[in-house]
Amino acid sequence: MQKRVLGILITAIIASTLLIGCSNEEEVLTMGFVPMRDGEQLIESLEPLEDMISEEMGITVEAFTATNYVGVVEGLGSGQVDFGFIPPFAYVLANAESEARVSLTVLNASGESSYRSQFLVREDSDIEDFEDLYGKTLAFVDPSSTSGYLFPGAHLYDLGIDIEEDITYLYSGGHDQSLQLLLSGDVDAAVTFVDVRERYKDDFPDAMEKTRVLGYTMDIPNISVTISDSMDPETEARLQEALIKIADTEEGAELLAELFNIHGFVVAQDRDYDIIRDTAKTMNVDLSNQ
Repeated sequence: MQKRVLGILITAIIASTLLIGCSNEEEVLTMGFVPMRDGEQLIESLEPLEDMISEEMGITVEAFTATNYVGVVEGLGSGQVDFGFIPPFAYVLANAESEARVSLTVLNASGESSYRSQFLVREDSDIEDFEDLYGKTLAFVDPSSTSGYLFPGAHLYDLGIDIEEDITYLYSGGHDQSLQLLLSGDVDAAVTFVDVRERYKDDFPDAMEKTRVLGYTMDIPNISVTISDSMDPETEARLQEALIKIADTEEGAELLAELFNIHGFVVAQDRDYDIIRDTAKTMNVDLSNQ
């Protein structure tokens, strides 16, 4: 009888120890990003943002840097990423794939929640209008890029230009890389966000003089803060409050502007991104099969 009681006590002590260990396990939120230029450079620059969000939320935040937008989309679906800063098309993919939810939309320097793509050509180019693109080589950014592929591609289709038949195109891997290909003469035209030449003026100081804008797309919803479907409403509300508050501080505003040209946040809803879904149809993109 004593041995049985002793056994029960030992089992109870072990169980309580395990419960204490679980309760003390630190909660961690993983924040997904895509590098604008160099992955290592971005990881270093994200550390202050990690600290700011962690302090505001009272939860440890760690950065996950993917090589492309799809990496963050997959991370949101697999549970590797709790929230991520991704373009609108990547959000729509994440929503279709794993029911990830848009939480915030980024504001630009003008306080707007939308932006456009631009078509760039060299200043000395004989391309004067879109009809002159027939037979030319164009640099898109990435097949999952909203401003670097989806909207400019749909714009060309709307003008009667079949990108598979009427032009030659390639994917540069980055907006700055598209600009570089154009300046070096490797392509005849390039699509980027507005205005990539100003954003990367330190890297390409003569870009404004050596290139000109051929035209623009329609407005596109800005970069989104997208959360995993597993995030509870309370945590989402704390994340929203933290990011909005950080953007209102001098240090936070400077950091967010440097990272992704972010100048604030506004609460977003899924229907804000229906224009992305409509444009995907124009491009014959099956969102359920990406």
